[in-house]
Amino acid sequence: MGRYPFVCAYRRYLRGARARLGESTLAERERKLHFQSKVILDLNGKGIIGTMNPSSFTEDDIIEIFLALKGRGIACETLRKHLTMLKFVMRECGNRRLEDMLAKGKIVVGSERKEPFSFPREELEALLRVSGEIGGWDGAACRFAIAMLTFLRLRPGELRKASVRDMDISRWTFFVANPKGKGRYGEAKHLPIPDVLRPYVLEYLERRREHLQARNIADAEPLIPAISSKGARHYSEQGFGRVKRRLIARSGISFKWKDFRPSGGQLALDSGVSIEQVSLSMRHASTLTTERYYCRARADLAFARVNDAYNRIFEREPAIGAK
Repeated sequence: MGRYPFVCAYRRYLRGARARLGESTLAERERKLHFQSKVILDLNGKGIIGTMNPSSFTEDDIIEIFLALKGRGIACETLRKHLTMLKFVMRECGNRRLEDMLAKGKIVVGSERKEPFSFPREELEALLRVSGEIGGWDGAACRFAIAMLTFLRLRPGELRKASVRDMDISRWTFFVANPKGKGRYGEAKHLPIPDVLRPYVLEYLERRREHLQARNIADAEPLIPAISSKGARHYSEQGFGRVKRRLIARSGISFKWKDFRPSGGQLALDSGVSIEQVSLSMRHASTLTTERYYCRARADLAFARVNDAYNRIFEREPAIGAK
């Protein structure tokens, strides 16, 4: 398998996975496996593990790799994903030792109960306001993207890959033509555009028209076009990431495009929408996914609402009446 057998093995695994995994999932797995290859190379160079060939990893090798990954300060959820990737590569090579160790509890990752990230309402409003003040195409694209990702709870790729035809302002719907898991478990859907989002859509479409007209382009397929000497194309993942730089510098608020989806869900949940309804609006198959990774009831709000309920139930109690 050459000088770097782990690299050869994981590339072979990724080639075989192209027919069943989406582009973004493959890219994420490649990043994780590339990171693992550096850890494994370092361990082998120090003589801590005896091989870089995943078909020959022993239980001792696997434990050393696990401890090295854990020692990098990787969060439990990410560490669990790393082990899953390593398991897949080893299985591709006919080595099921890691699978057996996990099944027998010889490796325990643990868990971290962290609140899913979401923007406070004030920061979200600030980002929308400042993106409008920036001006230019980047400002218009950022303002539109933030509104769409938040109020429709879209994934960044679903917006980045969208066609202008997916936006129907006569019916006020948006067609998610490129959902996560497209062709496997992802379902393309028409989403109703809420009232709060409509002004942002109309404002953006006018700015888009002016942007294309200024560059002598009659029309463009992408909803958010990236214009270059080659014409108007969909933004790449990296290009879409670069659009936000001026907004981060101007607002002082750092963000990732994926942060707005859970923020939209949390806003709705905090306002009294049930977790079941929020989960459905985020197109999750289960509320467990919503609560674990995206949004969940806040403890302070829960205590306040329980307190209000007790006040209503026992309103004649002396202590409550005295209040």
